[in-house]
Amino acid sequence: MLLELQHVHKGYASPPVEVLRDINFQLADGEAVAIVGPSGSGKSTLLNILGALDRPTQGTALFDGRDLATLTEPELAAIRNRQIGFIFQLHHLLPQCTVLENVLIPTLAGQPDANASDRAVKLLERVGLQHRLEHRPGQLSGGECQRVAVARALINQPKLLLADEPTGALDHANATGLGQLLIELNKEQGVALVVVTHSLELAKRLPKVVELRDGVLNG
Repeated sequence: MLLELQHVHKGYASPPVEVLRDINFQLADGEAVAIVGPSGSGKSTLLNILGALDRPTQGTALFDGRDLATLTEPELAAIRNRQIGFIFQLHHLLPQCTVLENVLIPTLAGQPDANASDRAVKLLERVGLQHRLEHRPGQLSGGECQRVAVARALINQPKLLLADEPTGALDHANATGLGQLLIELNKEQGVALVVVTHSLELAKRLPKVVELRDGVLNG
């Protein structure tokens, strides 16, 4: 199992609030799932725990068989950089860098990667941006910026792709196209995919949908 949460709780002391309650979740290699739920239900908190950005208050989070609670911060950072790709509602591209440079940023941490540039160009071709390599984010549409963010998330060939409201800032046509791209990449590259979304249209296109409501996961 690639990812597993066992009886996970997440709470905060000030003010006292329990965001996640007894979450049990499994994700196999190459599996794709959508997590839906109303605002304030804990979806982003859950995604942060799945992505090793946050730790549970109680319970166990396993990634590729490793208990994340036993790892040091440098070990967690290495997992986030090399094994997990992140896509957010806002693309977070660096405005001073070209499209190609933005995609290559995650490769700058760790050992030099001689194949990174070739891989970046191929990914940008795959997302339909081969003609935009030297453009900067300010010269792109919102949909194009999100496709750059997808390529950036995949540059280190992760096992897991986490997308937090990836279509939330896009119009319907771009949202539909980006959703289809994520589904195709999941199938083509075998990368496991978790999409947190308010869009039931996007969620229904994934093979599995679970609902998070009041901190409780159903489905």
